[in-house]
Amino acid sequence: MSRPLRLEIAGGWYHVMNRGLRRHATFKDPEDHTLFLNTLSQACRMFGIKIGAYCLMPNHYHLLVNTPNANLSRFMRHVNGVYTQRFNRKNGKDGPLFRGRYRALIIDADAYLLQVVRYIHMNPVKARLCLKPESYRWCSHKGYIKPKTAPDWLCNREVLTWFSAKPGKALEQYKGFMKEPQDPRLEEFYKRKKIGWLLGDEGFMEKMKQRVADIEAGTEEIPQGRKAQGEIGIKTVIRVVRREFKVPLSALMESKRGELNMARNMALYLSWELTGLTQREIAETFGARSYRTVASHHFRIKNEMNKDKKLKRLADKLRKKCSQIKT
Repeated sequence: MSRPLRLEIAGGWYHVMNRGLRRHATFKDPEDHTLFLNTLSQACRMFGIKIGAYCLMPNHYHLLVNTPNANLSRFMRHVNGVYTQRFNRKNGKDGPLFRGRYRALIIDADAYLLQVVRYIHMNPVKARLCLKPESYRWCSHKGYIKPKTAPDWLCNREVLTWFSAKPGKALEQYKGFMKEPQDPRLEEFYKRKKIGWLLGDEGFMEKMKQRVADIEAGTEEIPQGRKAQGEIGIKTVIRVVRREFKVPLSALMESKRGELNMARNMALYLSWELTGLTQREIAETFGARSYRTVASHHFRIKNEMNKDKKLKRLADKLRKKCSQIKT
């Protein structure tokens, strides 16, 4: 049976959860928590994602994710994959860390966004890890009550505007809201063994189900994150990069220690950005020894583009050329 379609929505809000394999610990010490948050920070910059709230529990995590570019799947694939690599390397482990595919609820923001924020922030209290959410270190509640301490990828100020456009008033209302009991209907919803993929009122749920039906029937375009592999093939990326750098195919397939191969680096970067292929598939195409090569090259190019405007313009030009070529 094929996996159900994940609906990718530009500007959509998702409650994302994942648990450790066989309920084993996913965060063993503060260093693991920091590794995950650093991975999350890098992925937010890489994919243009905003985080509305987070909570890292001993054997699972909760994220409230906003996707301006309708790319949740690629973002989460990166977060889970890279963190697992880093966790295993640090702890001398091997194999999968999480129980499998993450769970993502599409949130009806008008009806449930603030309630989901409270649900996430109250998780450690409910699990008796602390008496108050502000006492729990690995939760974004502190970033709400002390906005200056929040990381730049946490859109706490944006969420607080749902209370009031005035920051001071919004913060006071948030604090009062956190002291109120959770809606029993929401508590009952999360207790279900199968909670589905939608959280919203009846009209919102019908609208989302219709969108999925339209996509499956072929009457609505599949979101970019889902169709990227078919839209831009890796052969297109290779062809565009070869033309730009005027190099033979062999130049993209070889890597020599200590030598900068910008054509190959750019091809790896664009392949991860545009094709929708996994890191392993990209690595195999370019003859890389490990799929980790793809992630490291991507991160390196991203960092260099932040410092080198000429390189960023080149990457944008090649991205545009790749998108214009039909495969």
